[in-house]
Formats: sequence, C-alpha cells, structure tokens
Amino acid sequence: MEDRVITGELVKLVQDMAHRFGEERSRLLEARGQRRELFRQGQVERLEETAHIRQAVWKVDPVPAELLERRVELLGGCSKQEIIEGMNCGAKSYIADLWGLTLGDPASILKAHRNLERLVDGQLHYVDGHGERVRVNPASTTRILFAPRPLLATEPSVRDQGAPVPASFFDLAVFASYNAVKLRVRQGGVYLYLHGVHGHGEARLWKRLFEYLEESLGLPRGTFRATVFLDSLAGALEADEILFELDHYSAGLALDPQQYVVDHILLFSAPDRAVLPDREHIGLNQHILRSLSLMAISVCHKRQAHAIGAPAFTLPPDERGRTRTGWLEMIADKEREAVDGHDGTIVAHPGLVNPAMTEFNKSMPRSHQMYYERPDRSKPSDLVQRPTGTITTEGLVGAIRTVLAALAAREQGSAKVEHGGRSHDRGSIRLSTLLLWSWTRSSHGIVTDTGLEIHDELISYLIKKEAGKMLGRTEAGTRTAAMLIAAILSPTPPNDLLN
Repeated sequence: MEDRVITGELVKLVQDMAHRFGEERSRLLEARGQRRELFRQGQVERLEETAHIRQAVWKVDPVPAELLERRVELLGGCSKQEIIEGMNCGAKSYIADLWGLTLGDPASILKAHRNLERLVDGQLHYVDGHGERVRVNPASTTRILFAPRPLLATEPSVRDQGAPVPASFFDLAVFASYNAVKLRVRQGGVYLYLHGVHGHGEARLWKRLFEYLEESLGLPRGTFRATVFLDSLAGALEADEILFELDHYSAGLALDPQQYVVDHILLFSAPDRAVLPDREHIGLNQHILRSLSLMAISVCHKRQAHAIGAPAFTLPPDERGRTRTGWLEMIADKEREAVDGHDGTIVAHPGLVNPAMTEFNKSMPRSHQMYYERPDRSKPSDLVQRPTGTITTEGLVGAIRTVLAALAAREQGSAKVEHGGRSHDRGSIRLSTLLLWSWTRSSHGIVTDTGLEIHDELISYLIKKEAGKMLGRTEAGTRTAAMLIAAILSPTPPNDLLN
C-alpha cells in the first residue's frame, strides 16, 4: 500500500530490523508455546535459571522527572477525536493504543500513525457536530504514550523477502522516525506501553529494538521508556526479570486483568474442567487478580519502577446523571488501588478521569508511592486460582451481545464499542468470546440459577436470536452470527475475531 508514511528510508529501516531481529522473534514465539504447554501440564513455577535475578539487589534506572507523576492515564484509540479529547481531559497521560482500540487493517494503522504524527507536530484537529474545528488545548500538560502492536502480530504494508514484517517492528520504527526527536523536547522521551510480553526473553528483544533505533536515529540512550502490561501468566511469573532486562528502558508494570483472564482460559480450559463465572463476577477483588495486583506493587517498588493499576472500562453517568452498572465497583477499585500502593491507574473514558483522580488524590499525597515497599507473599498458585461465581442468564446473553456489537462495529469501520454500560477493547471482546466457547465446550457449562446446560444448539439459537434483534435480518447480521457461531463451536480455542 502506498502512503506518505512509508518512505523508502522507512522501508529500509523496518526491513533491516526484520533481518537483524526476525529470527530471534521467531525463536521466542516458539519458546513461548513450549512454556505454555508446561503450564497446561501443571508446571506453574517461576524459572530456576533466573532465581539469581529475583534474589539480587538492583533497581531500574531512575524514572525520568517528566514521567514521575502518572496518577491517572487515559487509554484510547488513535482517531482524531479520541486523541484530542484524550489530550484535553486532564489526564496525566493519553495512551494511544494501536492494538486494543484500533482496527488492525493496514489503512487504519497508517491513518493512526498519521494522526499521531500530526498531534506531535501540533497540527491535529477535527470538526465537531456544530462545524467547529477542535484542537488540543495549547495549555494541556498531558503526555502522549504509545502502545504498539505485540510481537505476535504482522504488518503487510511492508514485506521482507515476500513475508509481512512484524507489526511491532513497523509500529516502533514509524513512531520513532517521525516523533522521537520532537517528543524528547516536548516531554523528555518516547513513552510506551507494551502488550503481550511473555517473559524476560521477549523483554530483552524489545530492549535490543530500542537500542537499535536509538543508534540508527541518533537518539540518546534511554530515550525510550516502556511500561509492560502484565497480561499473561508467563509475564506475571517473570515480573522481576522483565524489569531487569529492560533496565534503563523500564518505566514499570501495569495490570491488564481482562487479557490475563483470557490467558487463563486458553491455558486451563478442558471439557471436564470447571469453568469461570460470567464476566460480571470476575472482578479485581477475585483472588487471582488481587494477587496479581499486590505482586506487581511489591516487585515494582522493590525495583523503583511504577506499578500502574487496571484499566476501568465502565461508562460515566449519562446526561441525566444516572450511573451505569459497575460504577460504584469502579470507584471502589480505584480507591483500593491507591490504598494498596499503586502509583497510578488507567481509565478508558474521559469521563472517568476526575473520579479516578479524586480517589488517588485522597490516598496518594506524593507524585508516586515507590517509597512504599509491600512484602510479596504471593505464590505461583495464587496467580492461577480459578475465579469463582455463578453463570447467569444475563451474563450469557450479555457476552453474546458484546461480541456481536464489536463485530458489527468492525463491519462499519469502527473500533469503538460501547455496550452494556461499558466500553470494550480487544481483550474484552476476546474474554467474552472465550467464556462462551469454554461454557459450551465444558460439561460444567451450566446456568447456575436454572440448571440449563449451555450446549451447541442453545448457543447457536441464542446467537441467531440476538443477532436478529441487534442487527436485523440482514446479510451482515446473518454473516456476523455465522462467524460467532463457528468460533464458539470450534473444538479448539477460536482465533481472535478482531484480527
């Protein structure tokens, strides 16, 4: 695809990255699969060969002064309106997410990169419903953080030896080439969030990518600072090692509970195994997620890195002031994160910034809480303890509606999904899909209050029924329903429906 972003110089840079690091990426992805197989066999332990790193006394490079205050960060997509509203809402940072909240087709990815370039150049604007041109407030002090696609994804806009290049290489090269020098002046560095880092080997690869780009683009060492989402069991068990490998590129760890639970389902689902409850019962106070949160705080503060709390996806009160389902739970979650010792948190709607800020202001008088070192008493078994609760009829139907809404939005060229009183990212859609799949496949998939067995015929009927209600009896509605039915009835875990 031809685009002004993809210059000959950029293509050469990305292809060079693929030549240098492509084989290492492939080996790491293969090793990832091998370790996941050990987890499935019940070998859930921290690595013996890296015990010396966990036991040693060391700290990451000091967090830059420009990144020290991270009380509330807003997670969003890369459309013009999302970026501008994110930069104007009062959050400490806006996280432009190219994976969880952006469509993955080449045209959408390139458009996102162009929008981010214009933002950094001060040229981004959109026209609102009243015909007014809206720009970023010149007085805004909000930083821009960037979340590239993970190592597993590929990008067909640039090819190397006939194959698509790794999407993470492409995103990092484009963002750094166009924005790194300006961001060093504006906010002290290039600040990133990394999805899907399954251990220290993958963290080391990211470090090597940063080093290569700094050398290639003439940037000082440490220009890049990355916060890693804990979104897999492997990543959680190697939290110390990930910080150690990133070293002077580390900015801390953040929680991604939805993707973490997705990882749990993918690892530990079987027809004869107990299933998880519906998603309304998988809250941050469940033992598995509470253990992950406290462990992250302990590890990060021991190493003098930020521990960032979990994203909140609840929608704010409507125009009449009526609160949505989960509002009070969201407030309680933010209060608990601040009291426990997190250095900041993430929200996914501008209307949540002030409520979350209020909770952290009450409990975090300084710019961070790295001075508070919480002892880590978690065991590997705590990080895989199955969430408990019921499967309700509302939870079953709600999961179906959530996935249908996301697939319909994608058909219309939109990555934004607001449904059931909350917004949804890729991890949320994946969680609903895999819950439906696991319930249908397992002999324990039974609606708790009625005793109704969730089987193939029932799930197919419900999907068709809800698709008819939401999308009408149209070709698109029929196609969407068929896609979801095929995924749920798959004998193996279905692929990500948003790919």
